[in-house]
Amino acid sequence: MMPSSYIPLFRQFAVLLAFLAIYSPARSQQLNDSTLKARGFWDSRAVNITVVPAVLFAGSAALWGERKNVRELRNRYIPTFRYHFDDYMQYVPALAVFGLNAAGVKGKNHIGRAFVSYAFSAVVMGAVVNGIKYTAKVERPDGSERNSFPSGHTANSFMNATFLHKEYGQYRHPMYSVAGYTLATGTAIGRQLNNRHWVSDVLAGAGIGILATEVGYLIADRIYRDKGARPVLHKDPIPVDGKPSFIEIRMGYAIATTKDLTGNVNGVSAKRGFNMGAEGAWFFHRNIGAGAEFAFTSFPINDDGLIITDPDVTVISDGHYTQPMGIRYLHAGPFFSIPLPKNWFITGKALAGTSLGSDGNVMLRLNPDWQELLERNDFPYLRYKPEGTFSWSAGIGIQKRISRNIGVKAYGAYFDSDHDFDIDIVDDVTDEGKFLYKNIGQEKVRFNHFTFGLGLTAFLW
Repeated sequence: MMPSSYIPLFRQFAVLLAFLAIYSPARSQQLNDSTLKARGFWDSRAVNITVVPAVLFAGSAALWGERKNVRELRNRYIPTFRYHFDDYMQYVPALAVFGLNAAGVKGKNHIGRAFVSYAFSAVVMGAVVNGIKYTAKVERPDGSERNSFPSGHTANSFMNATFLHKEYGQYRHPMYSVAGYTLATGTAIGRQLNNRHWVSDVLAGAGIGILATEVGYLIADRIYRDKGARPVLHKDPIPVDGKPSFIEIRMGYAIATTKDLTGNVNGVSAKRGFNMGAEGAWFFHRNIGAGAEFAFTSFPINDDGLIITDPDVTVISDGHYTQPMGIRYLHAGPFFSIPLPKNWFITGKALAGTSLGSDGNVMLRLNPDWQELLERNDFPYLRYKPEGTFSWSAGIGIQKRISRNIGVKAYGAYFDSDHDFDIDIVDDVTDEGKFLYKNIGQEKVRFNHFTFGLGLTAFLW
């Protein structure tokens, strides 16, 4: 069932979609039936405008139930991260547009028309974000306020990145778009690292920011018509036989190929998880390129069947939980692309490299007396430490290029690695609060799994 906090989001998204369907001009005219038939559904402006935001909204909804597991990775490895670059980075793409204009570098529109488009975009973005924030009232991950969903910083940063994309990326060179969206993505990641937003917040915010800019430009187009716009400096669409070099971010679900990743550990199981990553490749031929990926997969652990009978443990704790099993990997190798009609592509990859499992613990939930004594809420009991090892991955995808430099991909991939896990138990605690462990055994864990999901691609051609 869809979370109730998503209802206002999709209600307002439906209103925006209806607006686009009614007012999207095709070659400065409204789309009629014959025009739609001639151009095709996938080539219509309404589809080109809404596909990327729709994918981001879908990703936000899909990860709603996994958001705490995603935050767990942050809390395990960088719990004290506090850097406020995201407060300033969100504005850089928009400042770049006005700065380039001031320096005499012409964009797609004269500065007056560009400003009007930006102003309408900001009004739409602000209205949608704040309307949802104070209706949904989702608590922030740090517990400070109940206005987490969606992320306003992320919406603003992607609105500004799309502004730069439309004024300079589409008009002069796609690297302007790559730079803008890289900064926007950095802002979104920063909101999560600073523990201010959930992953679902930033995905929805990104979709709102992009869609708001498209709506702002549609309104300005209705006002200005052909006044103030300059002819583009490049041909569009790009021929299908171009070399599809790219960078891409992706996310999806992971399913272990073995019955249970935890091997012979009784009472503990891990079968399904999530995968997130980034990859890129440089194509020296329209079908073949070379590149790399960096990604991680996390498998939440169900330890309901784990029974700890140690009497010393039962005295101090009111239960336990097990941190997720995780794997991060860096792979490189060949990438493949086969162009199809209508700007569709079949993609593939065969990569190899190294992977490293994430350390984890079985944590005891301390009872109130011991919380006060130890000045903490939980206490590590068992620890698993995986060793690094060789790994490989292969994948295939179906991709649709929806604009000059943006594509959407549905993918499936397989990952293979075998890790030796050392199992340790807490033996002592030093006066400085450092935990000392002793080894009680070793297990071999096959991290083999399939991943399925969606990717958002920026083409560099």
